Amino acid sequence: MNTWGWAASASATPDRIYKSDGSIVEGVDVISETIDMVTYKPEKGRGEEQVESELVLRVEFTDRPEDVSAAEVDAANGALLGAVSGFQTYLGGLGERGDRKHPWAAAYSQYRLIEVFEQINSEESIQAMVGAVDELVTNYPDSRYVPIAFIKKFEAQLIHGDRAGAKATAEAFGALVDERDLAQRWKSEQKLRAVLSDDSLSGTGLEAALEKISSEAAVFPTVANRADVAVAESMLGRGAFAEAEQAFESVTESPNADERTLAAAWCGLGDCLYRRAETQAAAGDAEGAVPLFQKAQLAFMRVVVLYPTELAYVPKSAFYAGRCIQELGGELAKDQSNRLFNFVTRNFRGSRWADSARQFRRRN
Repeated sequence: MNTWGWAASASATPDRIYKSDGSIVEGVDVISETIDMVTYKPEKGRGEEQVESELVLRVEFTDRPEDVSAAEVDAANGALLGAVSGFQTYLGGLGERGDRKHPWAAAYSQYRLIEVFEQINSEESIQAMVGAVDELVTNYPDSRYVPIAFIKKFEAQLIHGDRAGAKATAEAFGALVDERDLAQRWKSEQKLRAVLSDDSLSGTGLEAALEKISSEAAVFPTVANRADVAVAESMLGRGAFAEAEQAFESVTESPNADERTLAAAWCGLGDCLYRRAETQAAAGDAEGAVPLFQKAQLAFMRVVVLYPTELAYVPKSAFYAGRCIQELGGELAKDQSNRLFNFVTRNFRGSRWADSARQFRRRN
């Protein structure tokens, strides 16, 4: 799924700026993306205008350097190693003068490297991603991608079990926020990561800290929704399933949640529904469990189909979608569940979900 909407080749179509409130600034020529402002020229009119970087979700560029355009085509087609090569070729050929025609493209390409390494999702690629973040921070310290890159690095470390590394990243992010007196969105983002990496917080104490951040960041829905998902995940972890289900469902209905947050919310909602279905089935109410397994399957499949690059949630969602199909039964259940189990074992070798998929595939 090409969530950024890049075209296959450069064109004369104006750039677009997508904002966190859901609005789009269209018909512009983006000149620069700094840590404070995105500067652009309107298609009609004179002079330059600006929008605060903290309000920008992404920028869709249309007139891109040739190597960057080729890398985007590879990324969109799943040729991720080709995309890495394309971005690295562009960056390696810049020289001291840089790219005067596309002054934004160097930092952009470095950030896209981070995203592609993350998508490859191997141990080596995650290490390369962490290195690419450090290079971005060092080589393009005034880029609007710097705080986003810190967040990417933190989440990758947390997902892959490096809590000490994640805590250090949150602290380095905090130092940047203080040193540069960054805008309120980045202060809220940093507070969220500091709380998520605080080993002294758990259960209702963690949830209270997260709820405070969500309330304070209400004007930044991507931050508030991410905090809300973390609250729901904590509730799920301590067995408050009804509360967690309600919290996850609330986030899935948010119009401004980002894709990672929505993947987490749908996966969490599926988890709650699946547990309810199992409980009813175990209590002898097989008929009452059917609609719950069906709803859980739909929630899990949303993650697999709509958010395929959110690899922290895809393998679990694909596995449990297969389990739902097994529980529901029917003449196609074996083939359909095996297709999902095979997807997990093929694409997520060595993970706990691949081991579980192999185990339950044998039951078919």
